Amino acid sequence: MAEEPIGLSLVLPVHRGAQWIELNLSIVLECLERVEDGFELVVVCDGDDDLASEGARRIAARDHRVNVFHYPCNQGKGFAISFGVAQSRGRLIGWLDADLDIAPEVIVRAVASFAASEIDAAIGSKRHEASAVTYPAIRRCYSWGYQLLVRSLFRLSVRDTQVGAKVFRREMLTTVVPLLLVKRWAFDLEVLAVGAQFGFDRVVEVPVQLTTGFSGTNVDWRAVRNMLLDTLAIGYRLHLRNWYAKRFASLQRTRGAARFPAAPRHLGRLETTSPESIGAAARSRRAS
Repeated sequence: MAEEPIGLSLVLPVHRGAQWIELNLSIVLECLERVEDGFELVVVCDGDDDLASEGARRIAARDHRVNVFHYPCNQGKGFAISFGVAQSRGRLIGWLDADLDIAPEVIVRAVASFAASEIDAAIGSKRHEASAVTYPAIRRCYSWGYQLLVRSLFRLSVRDTQVGAKVFRREMLTTVVPLLLVKRWAFDLEVLAVGAQFGFDRVVEVPVQLTTGFSGTNVDWRAVRNMLLDTLAIGYRLHLRNWYAKRFASLQRTRGAARFPAAPRHLGRLETTSPESIGAAARSRRAS
């Protein structure tokens, strides 16, 4: 019997979260009780070197709505989310950073946005006028500069692409995720940019509350460099090579060939045979 669909699947990518995973999952479960039509949590431990999956499984043993997956080597947040999306069965699919630097109430607001209007995605935004965000001026400067680059490269109607709290229509993600290449740094941007190319451009921003885990002043220059490289690569594939459209067409051809295999050669010959010869062949078989 097929599983009954639910309203929301929320993917929580986890990396080295053994110390806080049980508490944070309990907080998310309590918060999402306000979501109508049911929900599930899809916990993906992206490299389980600290055995965070064991704590997650303790929560799953008490609540059937929690599903836990893990693999041994860290592959990146984008890979973990894509993996979780593939396990999800909700009509809406979203993700939230499992460290809860972003308060989980943003997911409840995002889900409510789908009932209020016809949209494809609702995403958390630090630049929403109702957001409560405190972080250093240097980080604001970097964020502003990055979003300026994004707006110059992509036709996106949003002001903030990088907050780790988003909810999408299932149809958008099942179309877009198989096309993606970014596994780490600019995954969220690639989802939105490729989605817009395929017409999934009805996106609204919802306010977030960003807490103390985001207040560090140090900047990982390697992360900044990799983010910029990923962003430029997405723009190159999208605008200069038309890569995502070609990849989509290739996948559709492959699926079509698997679903409708070519007719055997003898059937092809039969289609070109005249009705008279078919009748004669049938009479010959009966006579024999």
